[in-house]
Amino acid sequence: MKDNFQPSKTGESESKLALFLAVLAIVLIFIPYLIVISFFLAILVIIFGAIGLSRAKKANAPTGLAKIGLGLGIGIIVIPPMIYASIYFAAKTDYVRNKVSQSQVEAIQQDIKRHRDSVNKNAKTIQDTLTEKSKP
Repeated sequence: MKDNFQPSKTGESESKLALFLAVLAIVLIFIPYLIVISFFLAILVIIFGAIGLSRAKKANAPTGLAKIGLGLGIGIIVIPPMIYASIYFAAKTDYVRNKVSQSQVEAIQQDIKRHRDSVNKNAKTIQDTLTEKSKP
């Protein structure tokens, strides 16, 4: 009986491990508080992808899986911080815009109060003047 066992190509096992870890890291990115673990996994993905790529190149074997794993690892490290930074700055800009709007509203309210006080003062002055003139 012959075994139908075929040995894997050089670098293929590291490349498959890199792809598996990349998929796991992508899943963990969307779970709160586990994003830190996904960054460590992404580092492992890059390491295993680079090892698989170098071994496959030395043995003149296909390098597609290793390149995909390496690209996913780099993407996992680069893209989520960019997304979180854009969300942070969008929220901060909205907060500043609301704060500026609130300060503008307060300034307008102070202007209205100042004008109301001025009108009341003028009305009182006019009333006092009219009462003085009406006295014989």
